[in-house]
Amino acid sequence: MSLGPTTLRELFVSIGLVAALASCEPWRSEPFTAWFAIDGATFEIIDELRSRGKLPAFDALIRSGTSGPMRSLAERRLMRSKRQRGYWSPILWASMATGVVPEKHGIRDFLLPVTGTSQVWMGSEEDPPQARLSFPEVATTDPVLLRIRLRSHTPNGEQSIGVRLNGEALVEWTVGVEWKNYTIPLEPERLRPARNHLVFDLSRQSRPADNSASSDRRLLAAELARFSLLDRHGDALYVFNPVYERFRLGQGFYQPEAKVVEAQSVHMRVAPVWSLLGDLEHPVSIVGYWTTWPAYPVNGHLISSRMGLRGRRQNTQHYLTWPAGLVQEIEPLYPAGDAMKDIFAKLHLSDCEPPLTEDAGNVVPDILRQDELYFRAAKKLLPKMDRGLFAVYFESIDVASHNYLHWRHGGALREGCPESARALVDEVYVQVDRWLGELVALLPEEAKIVIVSDHGLVPSNTGGLHSPEGIFIASGEGIRVGTQLRGTGILDVAPTLLHLFDEPIPFEMDGKILVQAFTREWLESHPPRYIDEDMDFRFSGDASAEDDEKMLERLRSIGYIN
Repeated sequence: MSLGPTTLRELFVSIGLVAALASCEPWRSEPFTAWFAIDGATFEIIDELRSRGKLPAFDALIRSGTSGPMRSLAERRLMRSKRQRGYWSPILWASMATGVVPEKHGIRDFLLPVTGTSQVWMGSEEDPPQARLSFPEVATTDPVLLRIRLRSHTPNGEQSIGVRLNGEALVEWTVGVEWKNYTIPLEPERLRPARNHLVFDLSRQSRPADNSASSDRRLLAAELARFSLLDRHGDALYVFNPVYERFRLGQGFYQPEAKVVEAQSVHMRVAPVWSLLGDLEHPVSIVGYWTTWPAYPVNGHLISSRMGLRGRRQNTQHYLTWPAGLVQEIEPLYPAGDAMKDIFAKLHLSDCEPPLTEDAGNVVPDILRQDELYFRAAKKLLPKMDRGLFAVYFESIDVASHNYLHWRHGGALREGCPESARALVDEVYVQVDRWLGELVALLPEEAKIVIVSDHGLVPSNTGGLHSPEGIFIASGEGIRVGTQLRGTGILDVAPTLLHLFDEPIPFEMDGKILVQAFTREWLESHPPRYIDEDMDFRFSGDASAEDDEKMLERLRSIGYIN
């Protein structure tokens, strides 16, 4: 049954009344939380539109719960030569899902190396040739094993390579032209505080141009894939990846190389909150969240981030959903052909001549179809759940704002577009509110609701730029009503979601529980708890190394890559 704005308000206010009467009723023993991840949403626009009565779902949830701006993370992108800080969506959504900083979870750019393909050549014009790098302090009081994977440049044949650590000679190896792991036992006294220095003494070099038709005039001695320090159990205390750690490479190293793909689940090193909850036997359904492809086993359903754009999933044969057969149920939901005609008209995409839907390189229509698919998938999966965590991701606000936010603020319209097109971004917010309202209406009355965005956007001369504050909204049983939150950060989302299920927070999480969002009665009945738990995450699904033009086109269109 479809609920109108008045009915929705009554429903959401009733959620607030449940919280107010918490001391009179027992807490729900089967917790249910719905998490709405809305990329790029900002309170500046939300508050203006709801003051005009245009966002009834957002308005009802804000009024029946607690809300406030949420600090984003200004991070450097790993693969950029100029490592300026910014608010980058894959990094931020992974930080939100795990509650840890990017250095821990591993998602540090839009494009990342395929596992096992990173390597760097050594070679030098100096005599004798050397290659130098540094690595950080490794805290241990036990002996360790230094393992180095390298090979000699083929034209050089076998050669002698010496290894020195912090000025002391360790070993001299005969290194062949095939990849091989070489190991050295180390006493902890050989490792220094703060910074360590590793030097390779090379004996033979050659230029590819001297031995083939290559134009490569570099002097190449040997190639390094990685090195690691292992404890006595064989567990890695530190791993040096030439691409990830290229800023630690010194004289004698060239630019590292690797096959790169979009950030994927195989790059994740820390378990997301839904995996932690699944391990604790809470059902989960996750729809469209960043870096969930290849899809991996969860305690429920996972619709990966490759399902949204038709061209992308048609080029992908595996790992689109978990379980794998779920893709057969979701594929028919895709809004093909004229299915989006009415929505495009409401959003003023058809007002221009020619229509914005026909602009080459305009990905906004594709992302709207993606979000409509995610909405339909969410409607299909929600009735199957009566407890657990449900999460769905929407990207339309972010992409529309990147392209058209300046129109909203008086910027020059594209030729052929009328003044009505200035309302495009506002109407995308309204459309997201429609999706939100319909999904909230399907939730059980006792459900808790969390809405977040990874960053905001501000107008630029040609569209919109990321700004440092997203949104946080929470409503439902145990949540304070009418409270304005301050000091919220994206690392706080995962521990707060765990607390909503009365589960302990791993010490490894860098975020905190947002205790100020909860009623006194809730906290008395559910005191925060903590646990020393391993959050390691490893998924062995194959990462696609093929170029994905749909993905690259989308990232280029909003200025993320060149």
